Amino acid sequence: MANIQLQDVLIYVNGTSRYNGGAFDTVLVKTTLKTDEPVLDEYYVPSGVTASPALLDLLRLQQLEVTPFRASTLLAGTEDIQQEALNGDPAGTLEDAAKLLLLSLLKKSSLVPVAGSTNLYELSYEYKIFPLTSQGLPNSYELQIRVPFDGLGMPNGSRVEVSAILPRGAEVDPNATMGKDTNGQEIAEIVYDMPNVSRKAVTFAYQIDPLFTIRYNHTQGVQS
Repeated sequence: MANIQLQDVLIYVNGTSRYNGGAFDTVLVKTTLKTDEPVLDEYYVPSGVTASPALLDLLRLQQLEVTPFRASTLLAGTEDIQQEALNGDPAGTLEDAAKLLLLSLLKKSSLVPVAGSTNLYELSYEYKIFPLTSQGLPNSYELQIRVPFDGLGMPNGSRVEVSAILPRGAEVDPNATMGKDTNGQEIAEIVYDMPNVSRKAVTFAYQIDPLFTIRYNHTQGVQS
């Protein structure tokens, strides 16, 4: 298994919901990976397929995020889903169904080696995020990313960095925005103001497999 030395993630969120009736915002993710050996796995990344809020709620209940995975991770154990259903095992059926539903939102992609370098890769993908209407928060949006990516190790001395640029006029939700390491310990974010463009940036840095959640609230109304 390859170990990361650095994973640098840049997330750009465009406030398209302000112009499409509050339907969705769009997210562009660009990441650079430096590893200690070649990465041979193919990854499945968000495809941009429109997912219903109910489907996304189901994934959250199963603690799954729309983030890059190896197909082998999502397919593991799902081959018996029909038998689980026939045997009256709703918990197992739901767990496997959630993995397959997540896979349906992803597309196959490969890390792109950077010319002239050794074990340095880039990966980019785009997808949509939807308002948290089912939670009574029609102007709030949330995105998650787990780094390092599935199947990559993070030994001592390695580092992950996440920088997210939020839509114009959006305010960071300080209660829901956080990073969590593998022990459940919180990783504090740092928020930067960019007043000349009415944006905010949220940054995290960590030195073992954290999950980062960013939630923001639109303060500008939907425009016709």
